[in-house]
Amino acid sequence: MDVDSKPHLVEIVAALKEITARITSATALPDAIDDLLKVTADILPGHVQCGVTLISEGEPATFAATGLAPEVLDEAKHADGDGPCMEAVRTRDIVMSQSLGDDKRWPVWSAAARRHGVQSVLSYPFDVDELVLGALNLYADRPHAFTDEVPIIAMLVADHASLLLRVRMRQLTQEELLARMSEVQAGDAAVERAIGIVMAQRGCAPEQALRQLHDAATHLGVGLPAVAERLVRTVGDRGATPAP
Repeated sequence: MDVDSKPHLVEIVAALKEITARITSATALPDAIDDLLKVTADILPGHVQCGVTLISEGEPATFAATGLAPEVLDEAKHADGDGPCMEAVRTRDIVMSQSLGDDKRWPVWSAAARRHGVQSVLSYPFDVDELVLGALNLYADRPHAFTDEVPIIAMLVADHASLLLRVRMRQLTQEELLARMSEVQAGDAAVERAIGIVMAQRGCAPEQALRQLHDAATHLGVGLPAVAERLVRTVGDRGATPAP
């Protein structure tokens, strides 16, 4: 790596501050990841590209700061989950190959990556919350690219982003719940009754009751009103059953 291309400490600190500002103002997780990658790309050497893969209950979602090919980014779809990013997510450990041409791991993914000019890769795992796992991935067009400050940048960015994303996503969830509470107060009778039922059953506050209903709706893959109506109907049926 050319000495002049190395990021200075002040540039790394400034980038972390910029990441903080962008994530804490993001209104959705994809926006936060896009901003994270834009800032990270600016402090990496020109021969290194970056991407992020997030895995939750649905299909993996991939993001890239530049025009990385889908075959490189989406290991789940194009390599049956056998790639450095998915390995980092599974093992919760750093995965690195300084020379894909000499590496026998992930043969399908590695062949596709090399066809698109990728010669080395580094994947650093991080968590958004209990349900969303991910990895920051660096791809270089030459072997032995991950020296000097590059692995340190990956570590700092991934760990920093993990903490910020966790806090921000909780804030956005709370904001969503408060907005939903306002909607309920505006006349969603079934949800309002369901909140009261959960409060009585669990001895919790309205916000906590709504969160539990919201989590149930997400888990079942249906809308909140449908979950509320189901709960109200179930409790009503129980109350209408004659005692033996």
